[in-house]
Amino acid sequence: MEILGYSDKLTAQPGESISFMVSCQSPKYGAQLVRLIHGDKDEKGPGFKEELIDCESNGEYEGILQQLHPGSYAIVPDDVRLSPTGSFTIHTWVYPTRIGTGVQGILTKWDDSINAGYAVYLDESGRPTLSLGHSGGTTEKVVSNVPLRDNKWYSVTAVYDSANREISIYQNSLENWPYTNSLVISRKNVSINKFDTNHKDLIIAGFWSAQTGSTTRIRDHFNGKIENPTMFNRALKVDEIETLRNGKFILTNETHLIALWDFGRRFDSQMIEDISGNRLHGSVINMPTRSVTSHRWTGREIDFKKVPSEYAAIYFHDDDLEDAGWKIDFTYIVGESVRSGIYAFKVTSNEEIDYMPFVVTPKRDRITNKIALLLGTYTFMAYSNEHLASNPVLQEYLKGAGIELEYPSNPREKYLMENQLGGLYDLHSDGSGICYASRLKPILNMRPSNIQRTVGKGRGAPVLLTADLHQIDWLEAKGYEFDVITDEDLHREGKALISHYNVIMSDAHPEYWTDNMLDNLESYLNDGGRFMYMGGNGFYWVTSVDPERPHIIEIRRWKGTGSWEANPGEFYHSTTGELGGLWRHRGREPQKLVGIGMTGQGGSGIVNAAYRRQPDSYEARVAFIFEGVDSGLIGDFESLGFGWGAAGYEFDRLDFGLGSPPHALLLATASEFDDNFHHVVEEVYHMDSSQTGTSNPLVRADMVFFEYPNEGAVFSTGSIVWSACLSYNNYDNSVSKITDNVLKKFSSDDAFS
Repeated sequence: MEILGYSDKLTAQPGESISFMVSCQSPKYGAQLVRLIHGDKDEKGPGFKEELIDCESNGEYEGILQQLHPGSYAIVPDDVRLSPTGSFTIHTWVYPTRIGTGVQGILTKWDDSINAGYAVYLDESGRPTLSLGHSGGTTEKVVSNVPLRDNKWYSVTAVYDSANREISIYQNSLENWPYTNSLVISRKNVSINKFDTNHKDLIIAGFWSAQTGSTTRIRDHFNGKIENPTMFNRALKVDEIETLRNGKFILTNETHLIALWDFGRRFDSQMIEDISGNRLHGSVINMPTRSVTSHRWTGREIDFKKVPSEYAAIYFHDDDLEDAGWKIDFTYIVGESVRSGIYAFKVTSNEEIDYMPFVVTPKRDRITNKIALLLGTYTFMAYSNEHLASNPVLQEYLKGAGIELEYPSNPREKYLMENQLGGLYDLHSDGSGICYASRLKPILNMRPSNIQRTVGKGRGAPVLLTADLHQIDWLEAKGYEFDVITDEDLHREGKALISHYNVIMSDAHPEYWTDNMLDNLESYLNDGGRFMYMGGNGFYWVTSVDPERPHIIEIRRWKGTGSWEANPGEFYHSTTGELGGLWRHRGREPQKLVGIGMTGQGGSGIVNAAYRRQPDSYEARVAFIFEGVDSGLIGDFESLGFGWGAAGYEFDRLDFGLGSPPHALLLATASEFDDNFHHVVEEVYHMDSSQTGTSNPLVRADMVFFEYPNEGAVFSTGSIVWSACLSYNNYDNSVSKITDNVLKKFSSDDAFS
């Protein structure tokens, strides 16, 4: 890519600063602040709209090429005790997941520049290896004659006996099947009676490669789990190694223990704790997965907090990335007079353009507007850099719908794949699901004109920020005064922020919500607030925000409609300790909050459905909603990017059994979906062929209204596609009219009675 970048935050108030990091292949590039109004370039709509904004940060900047360095590892600062001058023993449990993809470091303190140190690692074929370096150019190593297998636990012990000039590798499989080598011992007599030490940090799950400023570069990343590495400054005997492997080794009086890094502690932190008494603590880099099962896991308990010793492992990946760590190019201080909205710095080089979006929220002591649009930045992070089209599960689904995509096919997609970027819908290189997402790196699908190519018969459709700009454009066209706030603001500030507003509007896809957000929205509604749920598939996945690093969110998928599922026993979040999965499995069904909840999806087609008014829509309580709406059909016309119809892609239904309030009114239903639409998997209990739009009556979208106490109220559209219809016929249509009627009523001080 010629040019791309990201910001250090996604939201700021007037007077606050945002820093921008840019990678550019050319010597110079230009930056221009813009307010984003409409990003969808579909010729059937209003077209792309942006407003140029004057500011001191506009101008020309020096272009530098900045690289991404993915791969997680742990680092322990150099200490003389980590460089024994004589015998030593290193023991750990490993669970590899990408055997045969190259050298993979396990525990290394190695300096290539002087050929000094020691390293325990897997060679190119997956065989455990111990190497010792001598500055004279000699490298002594012993290699197992049996490679490890993927997805199996092994005890690996490396021993250097300086007195006998012998190096050894002990390799035990946790499984002891007939016709397999459960124990492999490899020994070699060496020519040196000592190896050279170095001053490099100790690396777990990789090799030290280079130093750039204060940044450590790591190569040969390990893929898989590593459990409780232990190091002694003596050569353990065979029987001692066996007791160590069995967990019966008595460490109390072991004076030769250098370090024992207990990965079953501090799950919610970056720290790895040495419990030897030497305090050789370290830290993990680039978000390896914590609270994962270790070789001791029995399956009797799935909450890691109750049996931490059974979760004393860390899952490393060569494509983990927490912070791109790019150099700051420029910083923008939001002007005091800048209105709330969605903004971006538009950077240009050789006619190539990238946008770095962010939200300007209102100054908290100057909030005067009655309307706030709540932008789903946690959903943006969850979908960040998704390359679903490369997921084998989705590829099969698309083929079944007659869609075959060439992927990657453009510079953005190629950059994502080549640099191992991905979000919570993607898989790590070893096939496991990605459960953490960070905003401190380029998010190339959080752009004003982004389309998702797996939608709409492969031609793509507007999602995420592009879809939300449909609402921004409509609010502008209708002349509303409004503020924009974000998930992060609501999670951090709670009801104190949203209580300023008469009405909160969701965006088109508010899927990822934290418990704090749910609590505060419910409290706001009970206190008389009003909420317009303008989308579908909302309030779905349990989402955590890392308390120490708020730029990170976490999910653990299980028993829900998604692209992967967490491994058995790994359903609890490491960052907060809470149970992951769907909110409905935590007793917080979306129906209880907004009247409807996820029931179907079908993004592969280009024909959706229109709503039909139901008898409840003619009650006096909701007469205001349908003023000026003559037809019984709602949204029976073209939809921007989605083909046709106001109900589609992902949608929700009313269900009193799942908690929809008894006084909720079913205003309209869209049910005429074809077989490209399917019932959600969390409600499919037996395998059958009656789960599509033509066979299952639960595959429908419901529009709902009901009141909360103290003049609070909710209006829910039940479809992600709703906002894509707002601009049809120059904003004069049934979808636009209903939205206008509801917003006028909800933003006013008028009582519903």
